[in-house]
Amino acid sequence: MTAITREQLVVQVAARILALDETAPSAVAITGMSCVGKTTLAAEVAAVVEGAGRPVVQVAYDDFHHPRERRYRLGRMSPEGYLDDSYDAASLRRLVLEPLSRGEASVRTASYDLGAEKPVTPEPVTLEPGAVVLVEGEFLLAPEVGAEWDLGILLVAEPGAVLERALVRDADFGTPEQVREMYLRRYLAAESLHQERDDPWSRADVIVDLSDPLAPSLLAGG
Repeated sequence: MTAITREQLVVQVAARILALDETAPSAVAITGMSCVGKTTLAAEVAAVVEGAGRPVVQVAYDDFHHPRERRYRLGRMSPEGYLDDSYDAASLRRLVLEPLSRGEASVRTASYDLGAEKPVTPEPVTLEPGAVVLVEGEFLLAPEVGAEWDLGILLVAEPGAVLERALVRDADFGTPEQVREMYLRRYLAAESLHQERDDPWSRADVIVDLSDPLAPSLLAGG
């Protein structure tokens, strides 16, 4: 385990991405449990990579959900339901990962508007030569996603740290007690199932502990 600064983390991850083959688009995953800091880190890394002259297409797995009736068919608190029924891996493959692997000129970066609860068909996004398709979201290293990532970055954190952030970020879920129950019974429990079943640690190229986002620890891949 190596303690590093936030700036060092961003620079090191960006350097790993910039070292990927520039002759063809690359697929990079930033994954980890809910509220661990995936979106923020992805944006910071993308800015550095783009600043170095490499085009980046950012994709959020949150834009590839199943409809509500599928997501909650096992109940709102079911960890199995969250792990298996929330995200539409088939659409992510069809619209992003498979076109990328076939060398096609564009991808579509969403299939479902979670806020509006409706399918969407956005305009294709052109892939420039050497583009980096940076996908952030939960469970991206699971076998059912079916991706051969050029670089997989796994973010982890102590559950207590995640709960503290969730009480602030997801206050609109309800009372602090309701937010805590949702995370403990559904989100964090689903992450435990994912780690037990899919072993994302063995599939990741870089593993970072973000229990303290400003003082991360590099666990593997430095």
